[in-house]
Amino acid sequence: MVKDLRAYKGIERKGPIAGVAKVLLPLPSEDVLASYGEDAAVIKVGREILLMASDGIREDLVNKDPRWAGYCAVLVNVNDIAAMGGFPLAMVNVLSCPDEKVREQIVLGMKEACEKFMVPMVGGHLHPDSSYSAVDVAILGKTDRSRLVLSTGASKGDSVMFAIDLDGEFTKGVPYSWDTTSRKSREVIRRQLRTMNKVAPYLNAGKDISNPGSLGSLGMMLEASGKGASVMIDSIPRPPKVNLIQWLTSYQGCGFVLSVKPGREETVKAEFARADITAEVCGAVIDEPILEVELEGAKEKLFDFRQDTLGCAVPERH
Repeated sequence: MVKDLRAYKGIERKGPIAGVAKVLLPLPSEDVLASYGEDAAVIKVGREILLMASDGIREDLVNKDPRWAGYCAVLVNVNDIAAMGGFPLAMVNVLSCPDEKVREQIVLGMKEACEKFMVPMVGGHLHPDSSYSAVDVAILGKTDRSRLVLSTGASKGDSVMFAIDLDGEFTKGVPYSWDTTSRKSREVIRRQLRTMNKVAPYLNAGKDISNPGSLGSLGMMLEASGKGASVMIDSIPRPPKVNLIQWLTSYQGCGFVLSVKPGREETVKAEFARADITAEVCGAVIDEPILEVELEGAKEKLFDFRQDTLGCAVPERH
């Protein structure tokens, strides 16, 4: 299982981020409070805390289901803002697509998601003459400083919790996409996405469960925090009769991994339950920079951040 997880594309493709960041890592700025390793950059504008993020959709999904790719381009960005304890304000997109029919499906998917998540698409850029099809979205959000959730704050002794909406289904033809949003009302989704803001005071760190899956996303948070963890896989919330490897590598329509302050676990669990999200304690944060996983009494090291990277450790400037 560890071998399969390490070879999963969603995990394997994260490493090259470090090489890009070495060149583009920004100069220090008193207005940028956090950036590298976070789901969104944190920017101070007067008394406001703005959140800025961007995300693109994998080529195989664009080619397989362009409408769902457009929908997910919005979804993934909204989740990044929610993971930071924030609220989305507006988005822009970059669309590259020479085929008018494919382009139409991508745009329809984005429109559906904009309406579902109640976030306007306010502009963008189109390449109608590219040799490929791709869709990328950038998002602006905001939060209060007291409700800001970073990926970099996990501390020894924190409880590792996974909070996941189990009421969903895998997207037809896309085995890594656990869809929990397309059939839910806007009101239900709004309540779910605001839960991170509500539990923020009880967290030291948090991240949405994205392309690397549950354990890969936990690994990103740990690497960003310079910590490790020991996790019991059987404790991770999972629907019945779902293949374990498929589940652990799935992108969650609504899912978060959390580093919870000791003694606050039941409060966090109850708050997520009010939004119909299942949250469970699955392990603890440790000082040693490894992610150790346990299943049916067997323990294995999944990542050793002294030699492995998911692209979330702040690199030395190039």
